Amino acid sequence: MKNLFILLLFTSFIFSADINKTIIDANSSYFKNLLSTISKESNLTNEDAIKKALIQQIIDLKKKKIEAFKLNSYIKSENEYKNLFIKYIKWSKKSAEIKNKIKILQTKRDITKKEISKATSKDKNLLTLQLQLTFYTKGLELYNQKLKIYNNTINKAKMIMIDNINNIKIDDIKLNNNIKSIDNKLSNIKITIQKYNINIEQLNLLNKNQDANVVKNEVNKLLEKKDKLIQNKIIDSFLLFSKYLQLKKTTKLFNMQKNIINLSHKIYEDEVVTTINKLLRDMEKKILGNVELIKGATTQELKNTISLFFQKINEPLFNINNTPISTLKLTLALIFFIISFLAGSLYKKSIKSISDKLSNSSKTLLANLGYYLIILVAFFISLKILGVNLSSLAIVAGALSVGIGFGLQNIVSNFISGIILMFERSIKIGDYIQLDDDLRGRVLDISMRSTTITTNDNIDVIIPNKDLIESQVINWTMNDRIRRFKIPFGVAYGTDVHKVVDIILNAVKNSTFRDIYQDKYRKTRVIMTNMNSSSVDFELFVWIKGEETLYPKRTQSRFLILIYDTLYEHNIEIPFPQRDLHIKSIDSAIPVIIKEDKNN
Repeated sequence: MKNLFILLLFTSFIFSADINKTIIDANSSYFKNLLSTISKESNLTNEDAIKKALIQQIIDLKKKKIEAFKLNSYIKSENEYKNLFIKYIKWSKKSAEIKNKIKILQTKRDITKKEISKATSKDKNLLTLQLQLTFYTKGLELYNQKLKIYNNTINKAKMIMIDNINNIKIDDIKLNNNIKSIDNKLSNIKITIQKYNINIEQLNLLNKNQDANVVKNEVNKLLEKKDKLIQNKIIDSFLLFSKYLQLKKTTKLFNMQKNIINLSHKIYEDEVVTTINKLLRDMEKKILGNVELIKGATTQELKNTISLFFQKINEPLFNINNTPISTLKLTLALIFFIISFLAGSLYKKSIKSISDKLSNSSKTLLANLGYYLIILVAFFISLKILGVNLSSLAIVAGALSVGIGFGLQNIVSNFISGIILMFERSIKIGDYIQLDDDLRGRVLDISMRSTTITTNDNIDVIIPNKDLIESQVINWTMNDRIRRFKIPFGVAYGTDVHKVVDIILNAVKNSTFRDIYQDKYRKTRVIMTNMNSSSVDFELFVWIKGEETLYPKRTQSRFLILIYDTLYEHNIEIPFPQRDLHIKSIDSAIPVIIKEDKNN
């Protein structure tokens, strides 16, 4: 009879190797009879042993009963509220474990189904595969029931905490003190672990592996203690979160929520963290309402975005002398330097536009010195903003000294010469200077590197400051704008020289020239300078003041015309070179051609 049962069992697999629903849907009696039949076989193989084990596990799974957790819907004290949150975390962890087991069993079940689909009806292990698939299927059913119960319990616990939160009196001062104490303990554990790790490295170097393992065990104990402390901090933080929720302090509330989630990530799986976060969010939504929640969440997200932005721009881009330079520092330094540059330019313009009580040269001196001082101070402050140690600039100064020795001496020389010109004031803005016979003009600007002059032809000439210090420079207007002009002229021999002096002096005196200057020491004079081969030479010495001193050719032209007109008016001959030809002898007669005048 028993052999007939086994024959019938295997007959159901002869024609097809599809999944056997009969075994999967069978009750406990079916599996008990099958187990009894296999156990009575005289020669049991390994395959039979596997079948027995699978059947026994299936029977055990069917015996298991899952009961729901009983929860008290009313909480009276902070301790009960705290214990419920601890259980909430415990159930969340258990739910996450069950989900992982379900995923594993689903994978195994799918693999087993593929093996069955590949098998034939004559394969010896086909029954084993069918039993294995049944075991996985029953296991999934059991775990799904458990998961449903845990999820229902988690949701029920959440609703209990939400409903009773306003009934709980929470001591926030005590909780804050607890958190501070936990933080101190965590800090001490961190330092101790670091010391232990250094000790482990030293022991490994000495090949004392056994002692190193002892220290490693101590480190593991500290790590377990650390996780326990973090768990306690999460619990106390949750109670503080609930207190802030009671008081509706949204800022502290969202900050505490963020702290709880960050702490949870350190010791719990993502699934548990998600469940905790959902509890916090649902509590906020229930107590605060959607409007306040959205408003607070938006504010918090904005703060988080700003915080993340500042965190990113504070990340170092590169290092200067072991000083990290971040995007924020670089941007702030650049903005400050640009603002200082603009302020320096504004200062320069404002100085040049102030009252006329100051001369142009004084204004330019103040403008240039103030401008360069602002730029120099801004440069050092920008370095300070970057975090560069200013004492390290001695290295830069040394490098610059080498550069000056090799190629920057001209630039530095012009720079120093510019400073000397500004303070010495031998050449000022507005002065009319002359460097040689062809180059002269008014000083337009004196900068640190060069000086700009504008010639009478309105040509701007840039002269290195060094040339003005090292070379000879004629400053026509250094102290005042009074200059003596020498106008040379000549008359023919036989002319009354006294008359010439008198008529020229009278002509100058009676002229309409308003720029002629005379005082006790500076008078107009006519002086005889030479008796030349064809003329008697004179010079008119006349003092000119004002702007006309800057136009020597134009001024000289005026007086030459005056002299010419005066001499012409008094019939005084202006000589020109004449030559007498003396012929001592001639070899032949000089032909004389007399041209007939047809008119006579």
